[in-house]
Amino acid sequence: MRVEIIGTEITDEPGLGPSYRITQRTDLGIELYVLPRSAIAADLELYGVDDPLLVLDWRLHGYRGEPLPPGTIEASLYTAAEAQQARVFALYARAHLGGATVGTDTEITDDLRAKITQEIEQAETDVDDLTAKARRMRADEIDAIRATVTIVDDLGLAELRVRVLADAAHIDVDRDIVRRQLAPSLHTAT
Repeated sequence: MRVEIIGTEITDEPGLGPSYRITQRTDLGIELYVLPRSAIAADLELYGVDDPLLVLDWRLHGYRGEPLPPGTIEASLYTAAEAQQARVFALYARAHLGGATVGTDTEITDDLRAKITQEIEQAETDVDDLTAKARRMRADEIDAIRATVTIVDDLGLAELRVRVLADAAHIDVDRDIVRRQLAPSLHTAT
């Protein structure tokens, strides 16, 4: 399938917030794709990526892949969620360990403190490893879609990229919001 971007604008979509409204010409006709800025921010955070244009490329291709069976998610997203769960464990464990001080009700032995510290450090290593794995998996998923989908690299795509780059500071703010919301939501879900 050939996809040509023929129009872009930034809009405030009800329920989605600031979004990129992307009009595309495909083999099937004219299509509208609404990409929330927060979706780019979430992918940046989940996959440990700092390049919003890479995530834009993933998003433009990603929704054109083969539909997944109901109730399933991409393997890369599952792995990214595992990384975030490990990050939340380390974050909360380190905070609780810091509160376990001598002379308090939560006092712990030096041996237990060392063991817990070792588990926290292992979880932090797991975060990096799982995030890198999720990023590689996502790239592979998109490469598989590229076998059948071509996004035409012309003025329309260039205009969209310029809009995303011009919005980088706002995307960073959204990413911070995602980061702050992610830990508590995963902590209460586990």
